[in-house]
Amino acid sequence: MKSEIPKDYKKVYIETYGCQMNEYDTELVRSILQEENYQFVELENQADIVLLNTCSVRENANRKVYNRIHTIRHSRNGKPVQIGMLGCMATNFRKKLLEDRQLRLDFVVGPDSYKRLPGLIREVDRKGENAYDVTLSEFEDYSDVYPSRASGVNAWIAVMRGCNNFCTFCVVPYTRGRERSRSPENIVEEVKRLVDEGFKQVTLLGQNVNSYHYEGKDFAYLLERVSNVE
Repeated sequence: MKSEIPKDYKKVYIETYGCQMNEYDTELVRSILQEENYQFVELENQADIVLLNTCSVRENANRKVYNRIHTIRHSRNGKPVQIGMLGCMATNFRKKLLEDRQLRLDFVVGPDSYKRLPGLIREVDRKGENAYDVTLSEFEDYSDVYPSRASGVNAWIAVMRGCNNFCTFCVVPYTRGRERSRSPENIVEEVKRLVDEGFKQVTLLGQNVNSYHYEGKDFAYLLERVSNVE
């Protein structure tokens, strides 16, 4: 049986590994959970729920995450904590992660299933069993979620997700799914909002931004639209 976190406690800590897209996805996750009144904390030992947003490009990154999970469990000295794995490792290794009795993960969630995260956390509490969703979507682009960012100068914006190239050496199409692009209008609106919030620089992200395509509009068109924002 999994340890149930009392409903009065909704403190979450998240660690991010890997690329800028993972950094952006962490901001999406923060926004999704904050809408459900979860509170984020700065220190792992303050949290009731620990999320690890992972990278699966390098084997060393995988080992680092495994070691981190064991460290968190050991540091709690038997006190209840829920640990969830997000990101590319979640999709790449899927159910194997939940079946690993040494890891004792509570939930595993892939990059296209973050909107289901609050429900999966509640499911773990209700059933006392681990839960997962690593479904790859042909449509999810999170264009309806505004990321929860820390204040600063530079902001990330994911303009497209996934990759269709299936290079021999690369796992991205298998962990991030097929290409889909956000509309230029949606992206420009996010840029305008960032300008209003005081950001000075915007970095456009994607697994393969040169493949950006939305209803006949390519990446060059998008760059022109974004560069005209004042």
